[in-house]
Formats: sequence, structure tokens, C-alpha cells
Amino acid sequence: MIRIAAAVAAIAFAAPASAAEVRVSLIGKSAAQIDADLTRAARTVCMRETYGESLITNAYGRCVRATLKTAQAKLAEAQSAD
Repeated sequence: MIRIAAAVAAIAFAAPASAAEVRVSLIGKSAAQIDADLTRAARTVCMRETYGESLITNAYGRCVRATLKTAQAKLAEAQSAD
């Protein structure tokens, strides 16, 4: 089971001016549940951030991939710190 001091992961869109953030609770969840929740959160953040983009499909896909990569890296870092 994953033990993280705060037991919460935050997903933030990678753009510097962005303020979109979603908190994902990790308490008592399996790795598959965490992965699904991170994916859902990334989609939520990216839908907010790419709304109104002229090439929304491309921007949304890039955003989801980059956001998931960042969130998974933060999660791995937190796990290794335990």
C-alpha cells in the first residue's frame, strides 16, 4: 500500500500561468484505483485549461499526457521518500 505523508496528490497543469488544480486522495486505494483517479483528474484539469483552444483536440491530448507524466513523477518521488 502506498504511504504518503499527506496522502493526497495534486495535479496541476504544466503551464506557468495556470491555476487549475485537482486534489486526488490516495488513502486506502490500490495502484489501479490511483492510476484511474489521476487520469480522471488530468482530464478534468486539461478540459478546463484547453477550453476555447482553436485546436482543442491536440492541446487536450498533449495536456493530459504531460499532466499525467508530471503527476506520476511526483507520486514516484513521494513513494521513494517514504
